[in-house]
Amino acid sequence: MRRAVERAVELAERGEASLVLELPTGYGKTTAGPLLYRAYRKAGLCWKAIHVLPLRAIVENALKNYVENPDYSGIEFAYQDGDVLLARSGYRKDPFFVSEYVLTTVDSFIHNLFKAPVAELHKLVGGKPVHYHIPFAHIYPSCVFIDEAHVAAQDERGKAVAALKAAVEILREADVPVVVMSATMGGWKRKIFRGFRFITLGRDDAGVRDEEFECEMRNVKYTARGIKEEEALDVARQKISEGRRVLVVVNSVEKAAAWGRELGAAVIHSMLTRGDRKAAMHALEKGSLVGTSAIEAGVNASFDVLISSADAPESVAQRVGRVCRYGPPCGSGEVCEGELYFFGEGAERYLAVKEWRLPYAEGSYARLLSDSVEEDRGLRALLLRIARQIYIYAKTLQVLFERVGYSFVRGALIETCIDAKAGPEDCFTASLDRLWRLPVEKFVVDGKEVEGPEGYKEEDLARWLKGVVAKYGEFPTAVLKRYEPGYGPF
Repeated sequence: MRRAVERAVELAERGEASLVLELPTGYGKTTAGPLLYRAYRKAGLCWKAIHVLPLRAIVENALKNYVENPDYSGIEFAYQDGDVLLARSGYRKDPFFVSEYVLTTVDSFIHNLFKAPVAELHKLVGGKPVHYHIPFAHIYPSCVFIDEAHVAAQDERGKAVAALKAAVEILREADVPVVVMSATMGGWKRKIFRGFRFITLGRDDAGVRDEEFECEMRNVKYTARGIKEEEALDVARQKISEGRRVLVVVNSVEKAAAWGRELGAAVIHSMLTRGDRKAAMHALEKGSLVGTSAIEAGVNASFDVLISSADAPESVAQRVGRVCRYGPPCGSGEVCEGELYFFGEGAERYLAVKEWRLPYAEGSYARLLSDSVEEDRGLRALLLRIARQIYIYAKTLQVLFERVGYSFVRGALIETCIDAKAGPEDCFTASLDRLWRLPVEKFVVDGKEVEGPEGYKEEDLARWLKGVVAKYGEFPTAVLKRYEPGYGPF
C-alpha cells in the first residue's frame, strides 16, 4: 500500500469524514476506494459505498479490477450507468445504488442525488412522478468517493463545477463521508473543499513522504520539444518505426480520427461506439494510440512518447502521466526515458516544466494549474433548492429540469447508433448540443422513425425532446448516415 493511501486509511479509521487525496498520476488513487470503504465501515461511518468516476470507460476498468482483486473478496460490487454490455458480461447493474459498493459516473450520481434518477429520466421529461427517494435512501448510509474531480473544472460553462459544489455541500450536511481524489486540481480546490483534510505528497510537514514513489519517479526522465502541428504525424511515424509506443492527443474528434487512419493506430474519442472503444482498449496492450481528452482519465496504459496539443495544464499533466506511467522499481538501476512533443499556442510553457510527476518538487507543473474555475451559480442554487425539499411535485421538477437543458452536469445525452436496429455495442451517447456536428440520417423510437428537431439551437432541441417523450414515452435515438468502424462518423 502506498504511504499516502495508508495515511488516508488511518484517518478514515479514526473517523475523518472529509478527505481530499491530491496525489500524482499513476499513484493508485482509484484502487484505494475499497480500502477506504472498509476503513469507514470499521469506524461505523457507513455500510455502503458509491464510487463516482467521470467516464463510463473508467467505471468498466475499475469494476473489472475490483472484482478480480482477491484482496477485495467479500465486497459486493455493482455498477450504475447506461452500459448494458457490462451486465451481459456478468457484472451486476444497479440503477438505484442498492448494492454494497456501486461504481457510477458523475452524471448518474448527480442526477440520482438531485431527484432525477437516471433510470427514469424519460418519465421526468414527460412530467410523470419518479422514484427519487430510492437512490437518496441508499446514498445517505454510504461513503462517497469522487474520483478524478479535476474533470469538472474543464467544463467552460460551469455546470459541472456547480453540480460538484452542490453535491459536496448536501453530502456533508447529511454527514456522509466524502473522499475526493485527483492529481491536477489548482487553487480552486480550497474554496470548493473548504473544511476537508488534504492528503498530499511532500518533503515537509505539509505532506506525506513517500520515498519509494520518489525513487521510482527519479528513474523517469523526460525530454521535451516544441514542434509545429504539421510535423506531428511525421514525428509519430518516426517514433513508431523505432518501436516506441506513441500517444498522440489532439483536441478535435475529427482530427483524431483522421490522424489515426494515417498512422494505422488505435483511436479513442467520445464518438466511438462502445464496441469500437472496447476494441481500441484491447489494442492498447501493445500498440500506439491517437485520442482526444477522453484518454486523460479513461486510459490506464503506459507509453514511451507523447505528442500533444498545448491544451489546458490539467489536461496536459494527465497526458504526460501516461508516458512512463509506472517508474522502474527503486534500486533496479533501470531508467524510463519518455519523449514529449508539444504543438500549438502556449506550447513553450510546457517546455519549461522540469518535474511532471512530483507536484511538490521545484519546477513542477503545479504552478500552471488554474486558481479559479467557472461556476454556474444559478444551477448550484437550484440544485440546493431541489435537494432540500423533501417532496417536490412532478410537474415542478419537470419545469426545473427543462430549464437547465435536461442535464444537471453537461448537455442532455441522446443514444446515437450506426443503424436503426443496432444493439448497444454499436451505439454511443452524444450530447444534444453536439448533434449538429454529426451526420444524422434520422431519429427513431423503438425502431420507428420520428420527426427531427426544427433547428439545433438549445431551445429548439429542448422543445423537440420534450415533444418526442410526451408523444412516445421514450427518448429518441439518432441514426447515423455513415460510420467507419474503429474511427467514427467523421
